[in-house]
Amino acid sequence: MSDTSTDKPTTERRVYVLPLDLLERIRSYQSDNNISSEVEAARRLLSEALQARDTINDLMKQVRAYHRQERDLRALARDVLSGHILVIQIKIDDNKVEFGLRNGEAGMIRRDGKMETGTINEDGTMWFNNSWPPLHSEKSVKNSGRWDSPPSDDLDDAIPF
Repeated sequence: MSDTSTDKPTTERRVYVLPLDLLERIRSYQSDNNISSEVEAARRLLSEALQARDTINDLMKQVRAYHRQERDLRALARDVLSGHILVIQIKIDDNKVEFGLRNGEAGMIRRDGKMETGTINEDGTMWFNNSWPPLHSEKSVKNSGRWDSPPSDDLDDAIPF
């Protein structure tokens, strides 16, 4: 039995003041999609709007986080990818899940947790050629030991001509 006093809450109550025309649009969405509550309609709309902003890196982070908790690739495809507004194709094999996005990017995770990104073309073929997370992130390039000019405000003042 878990101690609920140490568990983080999964929801938080918020109150927003919305213009009447926006409320009418939410109610119309609710009615069109046979959603029983206005709150649930607003939640779904917010979720879809936020998903539309996701990048391949955002989705790869979600896939990685899910895989760390649950190794079942079919469950990962169902829970993370199948309902995502940007995902247009999912391919499930015994040892990997591949997915393509509307913008032509693609991602893959193997059963062992190794991940790659790539592209998907118009006929649905996916190619993967980049390890994820990238081996040379901006942070690692800055600390890679390569030679750069030393930072100095007075470097030009030290030159005698």
